[in-house]
Amino acid sequence: MTKLHFARGSMSRWNWGLVPTDGDVVPFSRLKAGSGGAGRKLRKHHYLSITYMSGFTDPDGRVWAYFDNKPDDPQPSQPGSIAYRKLYYSLSSKDGGRDDTSWEDHWNCVETVWPITVAAARAKRLSPAISFNLLGMVAILMARVPAARERHEYLLAQKMRAEIQTLEAVGALPADLAGYAGKLDRVPVGINPEQSLANMPQDIMGSGDLAFRMGFEVLHNKTDLPFLTTDNPVCFYDPDQPVHARIPYPEDGEIELIFPIDAGMVLRGSTRLRPVNSVMRHRVLSDKAKVRKVNRTVAQFGYRLYIARDLLPGNHAIGRLARQMETSDAARPFYRGSDHRRAA
Repeated sequence: MTKLHFARGSMSRWNWGLVPTDGDVVPFSRLKAGSGGAGRKLRKHHYLSITYMSGFTDPDGRVWAYFDNKPDDPQPSQPGSIAYRKLYYSLSSKDGGRDDTSWEDHWNCVETVWPITVAAARAKRLSPAISFNLLGMVAILMARVPAARERHEYLLAQKMRAEIQTLEAVGALPADLAGYAGKLDRVPVGINPEQSLANMPQDIMGSGDLAFRMGFEVLHNKTDLPFLTTDNPVCFYDPDQPVHARIPYPEDGEIELIFPIDAGMVLRGSTRLRPVNSVMRHRVLSDKAKVRKVNRTVAQFGYRLYIARDLLPGNHAIGRLARQMETSDAARPFYRGSDHRRAA
């Protein structure tokens, strides 16, 4: 299967390689992204795809949304009413206006093929097209979510802070910043959120690098305890670390990846599985303890929003569970919203 590549300098030129169609499963690379902001207005930008969240709905088409600031007050919600921000992927256009749709058009390519791809995975089919589309959703949900974007904004802010502190140390602090002398370690640093959009291609390419280090399998949940998802659903970590000591997103060594596909399936990746960059098998989980273990990991990586299909006693304290499962101090600025804000 072909590695994902991004053509630098033009968001509209993606080189995905050639992936064969598998019956009704069309690789998302064969779909043409829309023409951007030409005449369209789209203000409500979902960082979790509606079609993705639909895999976690109950028979009435709702999910239970747990917010980290109100973990004991889950809200029954339609997928279209949660996990969005206004103009979250908008760009400044060359004519001085605003392009609200170019990034949304690219997400739409993956989202369009998602329901058929999930149905094929549920039927335990294997093909390059199914693997490609599953990993495509992993890629965009690694890049577009607030956990990823705010990580980059945090790093940009720290870089700016360090540069200004260096100017202060050599006596070259600009006059308009003189009032902050001696306080620069405590003054909040504001970053234009549009700056983190430029990092999304880098994160998408990083997902391709990660996929070429591990093989994948789909785990089918045959218990009555559904899988959860969150606003940061791509989880990867060192499987040999104790759960409470996990540092997320390792760059080397052994890595395990968990990604909830829907309430009944998760994609599991491992550097111990082969062949790489491909879903190579399906397995069944019939042990609730193993499903709970997956859900603990998913909740641990949640940022500010946790999503469940059913209001079950075992899922009732998702927010508290996530806080109990925080990682070491070194990882916190890149891990959870509340810790990110404290670190900044």
